[in-house]
Amino acid sequence: MSATETKKATAATSETMDEVFHEAMRSYEKALKSGIQLQEESVNLWKDLLTKLGSPEELKAKLESMTADVFPQARRRMEEFVETFNRTSNQTIDLFEKTLGVYQATSVTDAQRRVHDLIESSLTALRVNVHTALNTNGKIIASWKELVDRFGPAVN
Repeated sequence: MSATETKKATAATSETMDEVFHEAMRSYEKALKSGIQLQEESVNLWKDLLTKLGSPEELKAKLESMTADVFPQARRRMEEFVETFNRTSNQTIDLFEKTLGVYQATSVTDAQRRVHDLIESSLTALRVNVHTALNTNGKIIASWKELVDRFGPAVN
């Protein structure tokens, strides 16, 4: 392979890696924003629920029940969120390392192999993160439904 062909292949690989890197960063940013938005919506739902609970006696009884049942469940959900965030952070670091590894390739074949590995790792991380987000959202919705069913106003 001539020096010109090598430069062209290196430039193409560099552009591809740059695109993959920026797409990974955009995906990570979107996931983080979604998590923050989910927390904001959760706080708003809590505020709405607390305003609809009724008299102070009813509120006290419901808060005692929530303290025993709902808050531990919410804590578990938050722990799951933190675990997911840590896992995705580790995935991002791994993808950064693989991205840098492409630039350290000693041949075009080695660079192609590393790019292929990076793409597969990125797609695997994306698939896992989408499934995790879907499962987490399902759990949150189920928790809110249970909360509304237990503590919401009676439907006539």
